[in-house]
Amino acid sequence: MDERIVILGAGHAGGAAAIAVRELGFTGKINLIGEEPDAPYERPTLSKEFLSGADAEPVWLADDARWRDLNVQLTLGVSGIAIDRESRSVTLSDGSSVSYDRLILATGGRVRRLDAPDHPRIHHLRTADDARALAKAATPGARAVIVGGGVIGLETASTLVELGLTATVLEAGDRLLGRNIPEEAAGWLAAAHARIGVDVRLDRSVRAIEHRADGLKIRLDDGETLDADLMVVGIGIIPCAELAEASGLPTAGGVLVDSTYRSLGDERIFAIGDLAARTWGDGPTPRRMETWAHAQTSARAAALAILGLPAEPEPAPWFWTAQCGHMLQIVGDPGAGDTVIARGDGVRLYVRDAILVGAVCLDQAREFGTARRLIGKALAVDRAGDPTLDLRKAAA
Repeated sequence: MDERIVILGAGHAGGAAAIAVRELGFTGKINLIGEEPDAPYERPTLSKEFLSGADAEPVWLADDARWRDLNVQLTLGVSGIAIDRESRSVTLSDGSSVSYDRLILATGGRVRRLDAPDHPRIHHLRTADDARALAKAATPGARAVIVGGGVIGLETASTLVELGLTATVLEAGDRLLGRNIPEEAAGWLAAAHARIGVDVRLDRSVRAIEHRADGLKIRLDDGETLDADLMVVGIGIIPCAELAEASGLPTAGGVLVDSTYRSLGDERIFAIGDLAARTWGDGPTPRRMETWAHAQTSARAAALAILGLPAEPEPAPWFWTAQCGHMLQIVGDPGAGDTVIARGDGVRLYVRDAILVGAVCLDQAREFGTARRLIGKALAVDRAGDPTLDLRKAAA
């Protein structure tokens, strides 16, 4: 086989795709192209162990020797600037071009920014270099203001407090973690942050930032001002779909793909990870999924399709967040449930028509593992609500 697979985006999803296609038997050329200078790494530790210094390096997907053994060409420090679908080639930012037989788009997203000028004291957290810069600025006793009460913002607040800083979290919504975590579970983490001294301000947004020699003065929408030594902005990402859109591929908040992550506009092009927008289950509206697990599963699904291998059963989506010494794990779609089963402290099961559709577990790894295996199965509600009974025995 002398075909060439080009992967644009050398993050977690792109790196996982390169590994998967090779391990599944592809013998042609693989060129993995990434804008960052680093080889592919996992991102979850950036706001936790890598930021705190507990891990000296990011979690690499593979070391240099492994990439050589896989015969994957790493082209780092450049990005794609144009796709010519007719000639099947990609123009790169260094002026060169590469041809492809199959193209995998794994460019993820870029951070959303405040409507304010950049400043050395204002940080974002998307890349290893971002984490290195923030770690350097995070001196004990410093005052940190975190804009955004989502997963990244709260994980960062937790880590900064661990490092000896004070942290104030500004969230524009009426509760923390409003996008992807049920309200009760978000309340568990809110209480954990209160216990370690994080000052959470809900329904608050930034109106102006004054740059001073000794720090930042931040004016809020209610007129209050906060003094800060550094600010971290964690208000989500914007999918990098412009390159795909300019080439004529269909997009809608991401690159539209089918269940195998093949573009709906070109059978030779795939999109994976944070960039891919697809329908899930019975949902009619395509949406993206920004999780570690999805980077892995979408990369493998695309690799199977490229090689003409049978698709594998799709696992229930899941993710986790570690904050304030606690681990919160979520599986399935809790929002689809019509009944909530409280299973002691820290476990909530979400069922619809007696079928388990989601679960949330706080510091309950074993319960979470069982719940993952039971997603889509019928439960006996009375038995499922008894924490003294093995959850497996609640399956109807």
